[in-house]
Amino acid sequence: MSLYNETDGRAIHPTPVVGCVGLVRDVREVPRGWQEGDVVLLAGEARLMLDGSAFQQLYGRLEGRPARVDLDADALLVRFLWSIAPRCSLVHDVSDGGLAVALAEAALWSGVGAKLDLPEDPLSLFGEGGGQAILAAPRAVARRIKGVPLRVLGEVGDESICGVGLDRLREAWST
Repeated sequence: MSLYNETDGRAIHPTPVVGCVGLVRDVREVPRGWQEGDVVLLAGEARLMLDGSAFQQLYGRLEGRPARVDLDADALLVRFLWSIAPRCSLVHDVSDGGLAVALAEAALWSGVGAKLDLPEDPLSLFGEGGGQAILAAPRAVARRIKGVPLRVLGEVGDESICGVGLDRLREAWST
């Protein structure tokens, strides 16, 4: 748990913290950002809730219980991501803010948007709960990726993400 639960003099909710440290043998194998033409995939099983989420905080009062953690499924996903990362152009967790926020972060980091087929419900777009990651890889690599549940979201190559232009996202991110 975080021992310092104040920001700008206001109390914040208790914050569990987990830290991980690892060794990367060759930093050239660390994904740098998705590339034009890459296939965008969602890896892992969704255990999504709006309870306690960034979405709930924006549009209501924080309450309820976050999704249960499935340590076995999460460990499987981490091992899968570790093994596949050198062949991907992007590997990014889905966490605070859910899938829509993770996709926006990936687009801003990479400097290019994507054409995606996404569900329109708030739970799928903004639900939190762990157990998911976004992958991007060239089509030939994406076809061979196996090991956890995968869903094709679309293809990299646009000036927007989730219907919002990258310039507008950059401006919102910086404020």
